[in-house]
Amino acid sequence: MEKIVALIFFSLLINISFAQDTTRIFFTEESDTLIKQRFIDRYENVFMTKVPTRHMVKVGLSQYYQVVPYPLTDDKTLNNLSLHVGYEVKFLPAFSLALSGHFPLYGIQRPVKESFQNTVLDAQLRWFVNMRKRINMGKSANNFSGNYMALFYNIPGTLNNDPKAGLKFGFQRRFLNHGFMDFSFAVFKPVSDYYSYGFGTLGLQFSTQASFGFAIGDWKKSSTAPFCDILLCDEFQGQQWKIRLPELTVGYYLNRIQTGVAFERKIKTSPWTINVQLDAAMNNGFNYLRYDHEVTIGYGNNDQRITKIFPYANVYSREKILILSLQPRYYFMQKSKRLKGKGGNGLSGWYAGLHTEYNYYKGKHSGSAIPDEDLISETNIVQAGPLVGFQLRVFRRGYLDINTSYNVKDQLKSAETSFGLRTNIGIGLALGR
Repeated sequence: MEKIVALIFFSLLINISFAQDTTRIFFTEESDTLIKQRFIDRYENVFMTKVPTRHMVKVGLSQYYQVVPYPLTDDKTLNNLSLHVGYEVKFLPAFSLALSGHFPLYGIQRPVKESFQNTVLDAQLRWFVNMRKRINMGKSANNFSGNYMALFYNIPGTLNNDPKAGLKFGFQRRFLNHGFMDFSFAVFKPVSDYYSYGFGTLGLQFSTQASFGFAIGDWKKSSTAPFCDILLCDEFQGQQWKIRLPELTVGYYLNRIQTGVAFERKIKTSPWTINVQLDAAMNNGFNYLRYDHEVTIGYGNNDQRITKIFPYANVYSREKILILSLQPRYYFMQKSKRLKGKGGNGLSGWYAGLHTEYNYYKGKHSGSAIPDEDLISETNIVQAGPLVGFQLRVFRRGYLDINTSYNVKDQLKSAETSFGLRTNIGIGLALGR
């Protein structure tokens, strides 16, 4: 009986073996459209191109948007920052009216009334190029995410400065549910020059202008794109180069350029990084220099002069500035976000650290308020202090880096020491993985 059972079991094994040998396996390949579709959805969801919007209130920061230019020696942040509050309304699918105010953030050393006096009130009639065509093709809704051309008129908050008018060419994007970004290139000149010289090139100026911040409007809150796709959460980023968008003004009255480049590298796979940054700027033109001087405002009895001390002088400046900084950074929320699937081992997120900086400045200022000779200065300053900031890597090739530090400043070859804030905002191109 045992022999019969063994023979039957052996026969089954042989049949199974032959059956496996005769089995045929076919491989087929089909094109996968998931990745392409995912990219399109991600772009639409991040920039809200399919969300209809007719009203939008904007609160944020604007760069390179000052009614009164100050020399680089007085521009402590190297950014010309302003608080931006605006409102934009669509009255046709391709046209909007944008109204905004830009409140300069000069620093704690200057009285607040100076910021009020130099607040820019700006009105723009915007034409969103190709917006109607994109709506008809189903690629966009009637909203504010698009490329535009605008007529604009600036009204300074003080009567001592001429209003400016001209054209802007730019792009504006919504960012997730409550963000916006706006970058433009402006061609303009003072309104008085239009009356005096017409629409010719005399007095014409060119400048870049940027704004970003929070947006509130009449849209319904939408589900956003996978946030890790924006921050590269699922990928290890070991290093990156960062090239800041240049702050540029070219014209008859002022020529200025400010730009910067940085390199950041992780220390192995830890949350620690080293960020090395070089900022440079050059300025040639008319500015308001912080310079106390006596001005005659009238005459009293017996032809006695009545004078007043003015804290700023209108001068022609020729300046160069170079800033080299080194920042050890610790991305302190990185590990917890990775565990929750909301972050990765990259170069995005909140960080703290130490700011160290070497600042070289050389300038020459000429004007009627400066007696006899030109005012020439050359300084070497080192400073260091605690740092806190936030960095965001966007779509592999863009970045936003904002940080503030409170530093002790020591001017070399001098006994002068002081304390103060140092703010840096970088927006631009990011390269590397």
